[in-house]
Amino acid sequence: MSGKNNEKYNWKAAVDENVRSGFTELLILQLLSEKDMYGYEMKREIIRRTLGAITFGESPLYIPLLRMAERGLISSRRELVTGKRFRTYYHIEEDGLKCLKYGKKQCDFVFNGITNLFYGEKGDEDQEDD
Repeated sequence: MSGKNNEKYNWKAAVDENVRSGFTELLILQLLSEKDMYGYEMKREIIRRTLGAITFGESPLYIPLLRMAERGLISSRRELVTGKRFRTYYHIEEDGLKCLKYGKKQCDFVFNGITNLFYGEKGDEDQEDD
C-alpha cells in the first residue's frame, strides 16, 4: 500500500466495523420492544446478549438514539433517580415497532443471502479459519 502513512492497514478492524455498524439501531429497537431502558443499560445489554460480538468503544449510543427520536421511532423521558440526578429512559413508538419488524425480516434475508454466497456452493464442508 502506498501513501504518506507507512503503518500497515488494519483490515481486520475495518471488516469488524463494517459488519457491526449497521445493526445498532435495530439492536436498540429490539431491547426497547421488551422494556423502556436508559443508554448505558442498553449498551451493557447489547454486549451481554450478543455474547460480545457487538461492542462499543468510547462512543455511546446517544447519536443513534437522537437520530431515532428525530425520526419518531422512539421517545424519551427523564426520571429523577437519586437526589438531583436524572436518567433518560427511552421508549419504542409504533413506528419503531414497524421498523424493527421490517428490519428483522431484512436481516434474515441478507444473512441467508450472505451465507449462500459464502458457503452455498461448498455445501456443509467444514470451513477453515484464517
